[in-house]
Amino acid sequence: MFSRKPLGVALLALVAGANVSPALAGEMEDRIAALEKQIADLKAMVASNQSSIQTTVETLDVQAKEIEEARPIRKGTKFTYGGYVQLDAITSNYSEGKPAALMEDLFVPSLIPVEPVSGDGDSYTSTNIHAKTSRFYFKTETPTDVGKISSHIELDFMISGQGDERISNSWAGRIRHAFLNWEYAPGKSFLAGQYWSTFFNVGALPDQLDFVGPAGTVFERQPMLRWTSGPWQVALENPITRLNNPGGGSRLDDSEFMPDMIARYNGKTGDLNWSMAGIARQLSYSARSDANTEVASDEQYGYGLSLSGKWNIGRDDLRFMFSYGDALGRYLGLNEFNDGYIGLDGDIETIDQMGGFIAYRHYWADQWRSSLSLSMSSADNPSENEYAGAGSFAKAYQSVHLNLQYLPAPRLMLGGELMYGSKELEDGRDGDMYRLQLAAKYAF
Repeated sequence: MFSRKPLGVALLALVAGANVSPALAGEMEDRIAALEKQIADLKAMVASNQSSIQTTVETLDVQAKEIEEARPIRKGTKFTYGGYVQLDAITSNYSEGKPAALMEDLFVPSLIPVEPVSGDGDSYTSTNIHAKTSRFYFKTETPTDVGKISSHIELDFMISGQGDERISNSWAGRIRHAFLNWEYAPGKSFLAGQYWSTFFNVGALPDQLDFVGPAGTVFERQPMLRWTSGPWQVALENPITRLNNPGGGSRLDDSEFMPDMIARYNGKTGDLNWSMAGIARQLSYSARSDANTEVASDEQYGYGLSLSGKWNIGRDDLRFMFSYGDALGRYLGLNEFNDGYIGLDGDIETIDQMGGFIAYRHYWADQWRSSLSLSMSSADNPSENEYAGAGSFAKAYQSVHLNLQYLPAPRLMLGGELMYGSKELEDGRDGDMYRLQLAAKYAF
């Protein structure tokens, strides 16, 4: 630290010893005074800056704390949002009468009207415009010390009983997917929640405008526990049994003890991605009296196998799926066939079922593409002579889809699709439908 008095005395003594004139000595003292002032100003500036820096640091600490308190998700978590908006305009013609309302929104093979027992039905034509297939999802992804943990919640507005077409067309949202996935090691994970069934290879589903797809496809979403290790997947999934009752009608029963057990292997051979899946199911029912006393019950076991895949041919691709089993039931074509039927002795009898499709997608140009799919499914039912009421069992379905899609901008699609579907009962009665569907879709 400088002090003017000692410094001035020392310099004056030096000047006196050097015989310097008083004028020069005065000038040197002035310069010393100016230098001391500059030093004092610098000290004041440093002190002020230190105070300002401390204030800034304290302010940033407060802001950081407030940000952490207001953060909607934990620090380090990646959050994403997406989905699409789609409008569908559907005109349908049914050869044997009016179907259930759900059929107007999407293709449900089992709802195709068939000719009544009394004779031919009257044809029915309708047009329906809706935006119910629009959907949105939220995803999170968080790295942790035990691996990556992610979550997914997705909703759409299909199959909702809350709403009508009179004024507002306000349809309620419903859960499509809701699951967590813990990737505890590379290629190994544990999934818990509602997602596509492990028995269903979503990647093989044809590129169609219809919400579901061909008649012979496996199609199922449900709650599950799934373990994945490399190409292998093993799952325990929610069980439910649907059986034909003696004399007609169906019953839905959830008295199973064993969950549906599924194993799947995903493979790749060159440009072919393929999947093989197997399922084992316990089918059961319990009939009770008004006094809640069990009067009849039984259980049976069934199985199913499915082979599916997608073969990339340049920009084009060929997709396929073939499934067979004696208890495919609700897994095939939106429950085209029941799991089986209750015999006159009260025992469950299963029904052999099969279904499949083949679909080809072709790019005409960068912005134009088409898909053609051919599909069928069938069941080996008992005859009317073997089981009373078997004549009303569904025997076979067929469907054909052909579309043209225009892609004028990324994630924007305008398209049209022609569709044919048919249904046949065991007693020979049948019905068919023709449909034109136009759609506009933007994914975000």
